[in-house]
Amino acid sequence: MIDLNRRGLLAGGVALAAWSGGVARAAVNDEPGLAFVYEAIVTLEPTVEVGRTPIGTRRRVPITGGHFEGPRIRGKVLDGGADWQLQRADDWTVIEADYMMQADDGALIHVRNVGLTNSRVPDAPQRYLRTVPSFEAPVGPHDWLNQAIFVGTTGAPPADAARPAVRIRVYRVT
Repeated sequence: MIDLNRRGLLAGGVALAAWSGGVARAAVNDEPGLAFVYEAIVTLEPTVEVGRTPIGTRRRVPITGGHFEGPRIRGKVLDGGADWQLQRADDWTVIEADYMMQADDGALIHVRNVGLTNSRVPDAPQRYLRTVPSFEAPVGPHDWLNQAIFVGTTGAPPADAARPAVRIRVYRVT
């Protein structure tokens, strides 16, 4: 029985060493990077104040269209989406945008973009607005959108924007 335990300990130690070695090797390249995916200019209707709810103040910002372009994809943002915002008691706002994009090849891509901003915090030293977009693209040339984690920034549109709009930049986490 002692031999069996020694063999078991030896086998367990080898397995642990192999597993630890795998983790140690993986840790060398564990720092994420960012790769630019696209910039979108998304047109908006005025904000609709839904009102206070038990968890905060709800707003809806209708999405009416726009366009996007990047190294591997370009197209238009379709009318009919919305950004549902929830202003919390701490004045931070949770953003939940849900809309469709159409690539130049006709592919329809569902976008759900969730984020957080302090744009309504009166004494914030600087504005924070980051999002985590997720995509549902059809199998085919845009399938790569289904297979990664993305982060985004949201900011002011170009000065020459003809309608109320927002600029969204999306990056793939590498």
